[in-house]
Order: sequence, then C-alpha cells, then structure tokens
Amino acid sequence: MAVTAKTKTSLFRKFEKELSNPVAMVMKAAEGLAISVFDEIIQVSALNKNQLAAFIDTTPKTIDNYRLRRHKLGRIESEQLLQLMALYKKGQEIFGNSEAFNQWLKQAASGLGGIIPFDLLYTQGGVNLVMEELLRIEYGALA
Repeated sequence: MAVTAKTKTSLFRKFEKELSNPVAMVMKAAEGLAISVFDEIIQVSALNKNQLAAFIDTTPKTIDNYRLRRHKLGRIESEQLLQLMALYKKGQEIFGNSEAFNQWLKQAASGLGGIIPFDLLYTQGGVNLVMEELLRIEYGALA
C-alpha cells in the first residue's frame, strides 16, 4: 500500500497537540491509543510490524490480540508510540521522507558516539538521544 504525503500529514495532524506538547502527550498516553494508531505508524514510518512491536517492548502476537479484542494499547506502549511518531515527524522534516530518515537511522552517527540511531529506539532514553541528534542536525550543530 503506497503511503502518500497526505497519509503522513493526517496522522501527524491528528496528534499535533500531543506531538508538540509533552504534557498533552503524557495525558494522551494515559488514555491509551487505539490499535489502529500502531498500523498508521507502520505506514508513516516504513517500519515493519516486528520492528515497531519491538520498539514498544511487545510482540506482533500481542498486537494481533489487542486488535482482535479491540483493546487499547497501554500507557507505556502509547507513550512510546507517540514519542516515535514525534521522532518520525522531525526526521521527515529534516530528511524529506521516511525512507531517507530510515537510511540515516541505520548508519553510525558521530554525534551519538558512533552508535547506530536505530539501535537506540528500544528505550525512551534512546528515542530522546536520537531526537537530540536530529535537533543538532536541524540547527547545524553537528558533534
């Protein structure tokens, strides 16, 4: 399924408040996100189901069970997805699209001590480090 700029924009627009306001993000995460948001992030990010499930410390089978039971994602899973969504929004702004951003994520980053950014996305702290690196790139302050 081809992902259009409109699809990406609509997801980011739907969560605009949460992506720009940390308090709103925490409050939305506390409510839990619908499982459909997981699927939308897959489309926007060009990640696969296994990768995205691993980033929120769950399994594809658990995601399928949530979908089957129409169960919302938990607070921690929801917050991690919102953080990843914010990261992809910033990455797409800087690199132009998800594919270019994913390519950057898989290369060692000097500003991260030579660590591959993708390997940091499994924890909240890692997502924050990658976001800080994106901000340095955006403002031309490469380490």
